[in-house]
Amino acid sequence: MLRHPLKRYLFIPFVLSVALAIGTMVAVHRWVAADLRGPNPLFHASAPIDTMVVGLLTVIGGVVLFLIGQPIFNAVFVDRLCEHVERNVVGSAPVAPFWSSTGRALVHGLLKLLIYCIALVLGMLLFSFTGGLGVLIGLALGGLSLAYDGFDYPLARRSVSFGGKWAFLASHPGLTVGYGIGATVFYLIPFAVFVAPPFTAVGATLAYIEMEKSAPGAATPAKAQT
Repeated sequence: MLRHPLKRYLFIPFVLSVALAIGTMVAVHRWVAADLRGPNPLFHASAPIDTMVVGLLTVIGGVVLFLIGQPIFNAVFVDRLCEHVERNVVGSAPVAPFWSSTGRALVHGLLKLLIYCIALVLGMLLFSFTGGLGVLIGLALGGLSLAYDGFDYPLARRSVSFGGKWAFLASHPGLTVGYGIGATVFYLIPFAVFVAPPFTAVGATLAYIEMEKSAPGAATPAKAQT
């Protein structure tokens, strides 16, 4: 990978991911510490327990904010990388108009964030009532989210609507499940989260290209209005 000409497109996402991870942890730590140790704390506890609670909430809150913000901060650079990969493999790549694609990406990102929040709350509720089953459901929802994030890049370049992207995943269950499992395993590797978005996005792009080659005209879902 280090010898590949496209390695320069990994540097900025990596730096942004590290900076985002540090920033979210620091911000959450300051907010939690100020709230729990302020004049009206949520609860009163001994110093060791208070420190443990602050640390635990910092990690949980930082991770959640990081996972939400990482795709947004890296989107432009990862999309550029995937476009170059598609050009190198196929010889050309569709390019959506800048302003319309930017506006569409913003709307789709907000809709996706809403769905992710609902999925997170649902996963927490299921974990509270079902324990291990809730963990499995949470992993499944996480894998589905990663599948959407990955295939969002080749589909967005083809101006596919938000509903069309989910329709694509639903119409290719084998591809969606297989990619979701692989991406989830990759994200679970220690520290891989800092480089996972560009790698998984390139993987989705290559998978989409292979599917287009094997079934021309069947890979791109209908362009519905958002």
